[in-house]
Amino acid sequence: MMKKSNPKVVVCKGEDPYRMVWKGLEFFKKPSTKTVVLKPNLINSENPPTTTPSDIIEALTTYYKKMGYEVVIGEGSGWFETKHAFEVLGYTRISEKYGVRLVDFNNDNYEVKENPEAFVLKKFEVPLTLKDPYVVSVPVLKEHSITTVTLSLKNMLGATLGEKGRVARKGRFHRYGVDESIVDVNLYVKPNFAIIDGRTAGLGSELKSKPKKLNLMIFSEDLVAADVVGAKYLGHNPSKIRHLKLAQEKGLGTADLQQIDLVEVET
Repeated sequence: MMKKSNPKVVVCKGEDPYRMVWKGLEFFKKPSTKTVVLKPNLINSENPPTTTPSDIIEALTTYYKKMGYEVVIGEGSGWFETKHAFEVLGYTRISEKYGVRLVDFNNDNYEVKENPEAFVLKKFEVPLTLKDPYVVSVPVLKEHSITTVTLSLKNMLGATLGEKGRVARKGRFHRYGVDESIVDVNLYVKPNFAIIDGRTAGLGSELKSKPKKLNLMIFSEDLVAADVVGAKYLGHNPSKIRHLKLAQEKGLGTADLQQIDLVEVET
């Protein structure tokens, strides 16, 4: 029986998002679908590093469009109207400049799926925008007051329907159990790739993060492994982060830093 190879995580050092994107993606195969969905973290309308900088999304948009893909940018903000977050943070400009579609997952059409193996979300409304494309989770490298870090896995909580009439539109996941919900959402949506923007990391609160320059960007097809490396760069012990351990238990990726092939490159 062949030994399973270790997941690869590429860390690009630098500041220019275009150079970092092109360099980091050189190490991985191209998407096999015609559509790429980019999922930033726009939890509210605060400037980066609370939210994903628009320049990395613009760099990824130009990269994938040059490769011949259709690009969609999707988010379902938890603490702000998504449309306004798109406008305030520069995403509407990207949409108009490059002709890409913006999707508010809070109001997307959906289909209900069931998974008896899920921790808490035995049924789940999967947004139709995420049904067939290549999904790239593009969070900022950021700490979280409850889950320690909010990286590529937790970012996917925004790729869900929002609760109507609530300020915290993703509050149900905290009521059900946030660590379990993170894993369950990723089991249903199954993102294909993680790109974590750590040029300026966000420390402290997830809603008003304090900036720290790290000048790096993390790339991987294994979201768990990407988040493990990201947590390490934030100064946290990945083995103490519950949703990373649960994600490995469910087969979403590798949470053991010793079993990850880490490649560091300068741009």
